[in-house]
Amino acid sequence: MQWNRLIQRGSDHYKSLSVEPIDLYKAGGILHDFAIGNIIKYAFRNRSSLTSQLEMVSISDMKKIIHYAEMLISLEEERTRNVNK
Repeated sequence: MQWNRLIQRGSDHYKSLSVEPIDLYKAGGILHDFAIGNIIKYAFRNRSSLTSQLEMVSISDMKKIIHYAEMLISLEEERTRNVNK
């Protein structure tokens, strides 16, 4: 998925800014780690403790996990294109 389409699907409260934080993370080379951290956060968010039984992850959280995974895919596709040039 193209980068511009990915960030258009992000939260509206960032769209009024002149630069979206996600673009800063990408430019600074930390987007990969940021996305991985958010995938973990949303996957584990509904657990009452790490030792308790896993509760159902909400649909909203699953969509956020997919969104961050698509960002990682976009980054890897971009990196692969740049390596093959």
